Amino acid sequence: MRKFLPLLTGLTLAAPLLHAEDPTAEQLDFFEKKIRPILTESCYKCHSVEAGKSKGGLTLDSREATQKGGEGGPAVTPGDPSKSLLITAIQYTDKDLQMPPKKDGKKLPDEQIADLVAWVKMGAPDPRVGKAHKKLTGLSAEARAHWAYQPVKKPAIPAVKNRAWCATPVDAFILQKIEAQGMVPSPPADKETLLRRATYDLIGLPPTPKEIEAFLLDQSPGAFAKVVDRLLASPHYGERWGRFWLDSARYADTSGDRANNMAGDYRFPYAWTYRDYVIRSFNEDKPYDRFVMEQLAADKLPDLKDPRDLAALGFITVGDRTGNTNDVINDRIDTVSKGFLGMTVACARCHDHKFDPIPTKDYYALHGIFNSIEEPKEKPVISYAKSDVAIEFQTKMAKLEDTNRDIYYRVVDEKNAEFRQKASAYLRAWYLTRRGATEAEQLEATKVQTEEKLDRDITQAIGGAIGRNDELFAPIHAFQDGKWDQVVTPANKKLNAIVAAGLTGGKPSSFDGLADAYERIFMSVDSKAHGFVKLNSAVKGMNDTLTGVEPGINALASVPLHISPANYLSTDNLRREIDGWPQGPRNGSGWVFAQMNELKLTNGGSDARAMVVNDVRTPTDTAVFIRGQAGVRGDIVPRRFLEVLSGGNPKPFKIGSGRLELAQAIASKSNPLTARVIVNRVWLHHFGEGFVRTPDDLGTMSEAPSHPELIDYLSSYLMDQGWSLKKLHKLIMLSKVYQNSSHTIKAYEQLDPDNRLLWRANVRRLDFEAMRDSLLVFSGKLDSEVGGQPVNITDEPYSNRRTVYGYIDRGNLPELMAHFDFSNPEAPNSKRATTIVPQQALFLMNSPLAIDVARSVLARPEVQNSRDNLNRVFNIYRILFQRSPSPSEIDLALQFVGTEVKDQPQVLASAKEMVEKASKKVAERAKRAGMANNDGRSAIRNQGDFIERRPLTPWETMAHALLLSNEAAYVN
Repeated sequence: MRKFLPLLTGLTLAAPLLHAEDPTAEQLDFFEKKIRPILTESCYKCHSVEAGKSKGGLTLDSREATQKGGEGGPAVTPGDPSKSLLITAIQYTDKDLQMPPKKDGKKLPDEQIADLVAWVKMGAPDPRVGKAHKKLTGLSAEARAHWAYQPVKKPAIPAVKNRAWCATPVDAFILQKIEAQGMVPSPPADKETLLRRATYDLIGLPPTPKEIEAFLLDQSPGAFAKVVDRLLASPHYGERWGRFWLDSARYADTSGDRANNMAGDYRFPYAWTYRDYVIRSFNEDKPYDRFVMEQLAADKLPDLKDPRDLAALGFITVGDRTGNTNDVINDRIDTVSKGFLGMTVACARCHDHKFDPIPTKDYYALHGIFNSIEEPKEKPVISYAKSDVAIEFQTKMAKLEDTNRDIYYRVVDEKNAEFRQKASAYLRAWYLTRRGATEAEQLEATKVQTEEKLDRDITQAIGGAIGRNDELFAPIHAFQDGKWDQVVTPANKKLNAIVAAGLTGGKPSSFDGLADAYERIFMSVDSKAHGFVKLNSAVKGMNDTLTGVEPGINALASVPLHISPANYLSTDNLRREIDGWPQGPRNGSGWVFAQMNELKLTNGGSDARAMVVNDVRTPTDTAVFIRGQAGVRGDIVPRRFLEVLSGGNPKPFKIGSGRLELAQAIASKSNPLTARVIVNRVWLHHFGEGFVRTPDDLGTMSEAPSHPELIDYLSSYLMDQGWSLKKLHKLIMLSKVYQNSSHTIKAYEQLDPDNRLLWRANVRRLDFEAMRDSLLVFSGKLDSEVGGQPVNITDEPYSNRRTVYGYIDRGNLPELMAHFDFSNPEAPNSKRATTIVPQQALFLMNSPLAIDVARSVLARPEVQNSRDNLNRVFNIYRILFQRSPSPSEIDLALQFVGTEVKDQPQVLASAKEMVEKASKKVAERAKRAGMANNDGRSAIRNQGDFIERRPLTPWETMAHALLLSNEAAYVN
């Protein structure tokens, strides 16, 4: 391959580095979501200008003050947590420097510490410029007058000199600005280039040789319009454009919270039904305003006919779950405001927006809406699995449910028996740590805990049992309150009979004596308590009852963990039971909830369900959290829409949570942002940049649109055409500006280096999905089925399904996807970064998938049946580049293949030697491990490409080299 490098017009080398002073939108979003709330809630009360306190000379409410630090030096050293005193203080690694101080509270949660460390590592991006708490400018008249907040008005089509060049009104708006600079547009693209561009744009796949041939032969004036219609009608259109929307919706198949999911699982088994809803909506050309409405309030729409449309509510529910309830609500507000409106409303969580007219009350008006919804435990079925595979699924699920119930009874039996055997010690440890206990008593409690080797989970649980169970523990409260004689009496029928009988000897002289008496009581029923557990586990039918149980045993057996009969323990009820347990039993014990989620996620016999939300029975308004602190409340704000988009006088929402009214306000034609935002994104994906280059923020901090009249013209057109995105695509793609070539002129590059005037076509890099899907098309193995459960696309054995159906783990995005700039699903991101890094080229050089593609291309019939080598080169180019090769390329290819043929014996000898060495090593390892030898092959995984795959032939090597070229990675 090294001799073929002249063909490669540029391998990927290195990514540009961002300066620390130029944080990305994602970094600033991380600060607003994760860091600012920590600072405001845990630090400002002692270190802020507003609080009037700067302990140690340190204030933390501005970037300058944070980095300057206090008496001990800089609080934050960007990029280096080890030199940042703030990190040292919150980690409690220095006993003389601890924040927050132990006497004032407790150490920050591990998750918050990890966020602060990650923030410093990324360079401590911080938008808090200037003096802390200066007068905000975001609510000014100037901010309210920003172009994006003004009504959409359809402008007149401008007059231009070269009217003959204009094919659609779009061209007139573009040409007007080009002519104003004394420039002319580039010539039109050739037909092969145009077909490749349009096909990748609309369906994310390369055109086939047959499609290329048909387009070249069609000389009619409407030939390209036919292509556009065909592509818009393709089911692959929804897969391509649906994926763009999924970036804006921060779609993932997991919650992102692996560590704190207790006995559950971090995976969403039904997120894929939202993904399929999005794809289907684009394919059906669902009116965009309806698309918006369904994603916020599908369950509230009276004319909803297709139950699959309930999956639209996944827009709300497929987000990040790594924080508390208020963090989840913040994620939803952020996604709604950025996704539909191109506004950064989440910045107003802690303070009025510094730049845009979004007061804090706007944020909490939306907070009330999302605080008034809940996710039902039982998700509605939107389509049923076929009966033959459903039976297998149900059988497997029933076994897993039985396993969880068995674990449940084992745990409660073990923990409760452990308590009974040491009841005296556990009760003493509880008593010595009760509210109001002295420091000496607390030290004694630690001694008891250590000497008696008490289970901390039981110690934690016993307090709850004592607090809620008067039948058993009323005498303890009576002993403390001096009311023994009123409680421990035969007349008290509320007292457990066995406990009452065990305490008839009179009031103990000390709590230790009372604890000893309780231990005798619990141990007296130990064997019966074990039997009670077995009886409950045997109650499988709904009509079964517990028989032969002595009165009072049930309460004594259920301490500290409650025991329920098996017929009650559905999966949801079992989760509710163990949610009240201490963390240890919830996290450990071998629960199989994860396996149950995996079965739902991957087994075709699972019914498809929608991740819906419901309004709570009594929706409530939210009070403003002062500086974002949930414990410091301000004025209550009614649930309503944003002030700047409501004429300055938003009306309170009255229907349930307000979701339906919010959806109606966003989808309204009078809303100046909704149409502009989606038009800007459609333009972005056709031209590589939007009119505004920050598609999730059209606010005052964004640049002015390159063509303000055109964005409004297209927004008006979209609404006038019934919000049809397909009609919008067609209008844009039939324009001359879309069909321009990428031919460049040096003088123009000086005038307009970023091509904001669009005098030529932009050369654009294929994204991860288009790149991987193209490889599958080249190999002839693409599975074109639309919809379904997620599949593995990054590890062997590879799936041949389109990349849009790949499993996405929010908390652990595969390296391959990250290398190719896949959208980070932790937040809405409608514009991906585009980098050039070595890993991209290395993947194409070494990946078994890419190597398999090279082989498969040569095995395709049109290549196999080539008349001669010239025709073979032509067919390979037609498959990989969707064009004919030039004469020089043909000569170079034939020379390369000839050289490779001469080197082939050496290649084969090297391959054979590698196989023999690898096989020998693995066979020896297998022998030592007692494995079957089988020539060592069964134990080898990814030992080069030579174990189960033969070396590449010269022609295959040529095809592989072409896959590494810039032309394969870019669309022009």
